[in-house]
Amino acid sequence: MSDVSILERIFFSGLLFLFVTGGFNGIYICFHGIRRLDPYFSKLPNFEWESYSPFDSFCRMHRYSFQYVFGVNRPKINPALAAWLYFTCISLTAYWIGMFIGFLKHELNINVLS
Repeated sequence: MSDVSILERIFFSGLLFLFVTGGFNGIYICFHGIRRLDPYFSKLPNFEWESYSPFDSFCRMHRYSFQYVFGVNRPKINPALAAWLYFTCISLTAYWIGMFIGFLKHELNINVLS
């Protein structure tokens, strides 16, 4: 038998699901979905002037989701778009925490999970 409890399996399965769906969500936003967010969050006089480079879209995805969730910039948007921004913020936070834990393990030999 395995030493992993059912709670640990549920936790890591949930994290895996969050990473996979968050990854597909990020890819979708970077290549297409950012156009839905630009009319509400763009600081340019005409939101169509925003760059659609995947790198610029990646930066704006972080900025828009974190600004909305933490209340820095809260325009009137529909509830589905708000839920999408909350999910994006949660998945990005989990992703960057996972990257930091991996950095600690790889570079500093600190195993946070053990």
